[in-house]
Amino acid sequence: MVSAAVTVVAHAASLTAARGTSCPRVSATVPGVTHAANSEAAGSGRSQMLSVAVKEVASKGICYLHVGSKRCKVKGCEKRAKSNALCCGHGGGTRCKFDGCERQVASKGLCCSHGGGARCKVKGCVRQVASTGLCCGHGGGARCKFDACVRQVASTGLCYLHGGSKRCKVKGCEMRAKSNGHCWGHGSGTRCKFDGCERQVLSKGICYGPGGDARCQLRGCG
Repeated sequence: MVSAAVTVVAHAASLTAARGTSCPRVSATVPGVTHAANSEAAGSGRSQMLSVAVKEVASKGICYLHVGSKRCKVKGCEKRAKSNALCCGHGGGTRCKFDGCERQVASKGLCCSHGGGARCKVKGCVRQVASTGLCCGHGGGARCKFDACVRQVASTGLCYLHGGSKRCKVKGCEMRAKSNGHCWGHGSGTRCKFDGCERQVLSKGICYGPGGDARCQLRGCG
């Protein structure tokens, strides 16, 4: 057990040294290994645990950042392949069974917008859980590491306003890229199937204009 644990630690250390980065995602406890600083406690017979910060194994004993899983086959895409050698953004994974919806399934065959996934535990809140049973608005999810910023992290520990997401590749555009390197205004996302409409799809394959969004349940309200 000890030799196996040492192998895990050594592998994590070698990856860190080779890549110049760490794997802080999952904290895995390895039994049977003691800290040198706690030698007195170890001598008293109490077992110690070494907490090794490593990312969850994807395959071949290594995490996805260290090529432990397959990448999307679309040229230039670095995301993990979900199915058919494609990432979710390029058509991999399972799609929501709601009519006309192209989003990825969260649970029960539905995307988050159509009832899939866990909901925030705050009474009356129907938003999706980010972490610890809470949505982003009620304290779930990671926060931007930029000083005093409380927005949710987009990537690299930063929110989208502080550089945590990709920008539209159209010169001069500061909007977030949604797909194909473009923002919604410059052609990303799925377009409404209504003849001649260029708006983005909300649900049922259509935009909010011809009735793609949810309508008020009050009688007579359009």
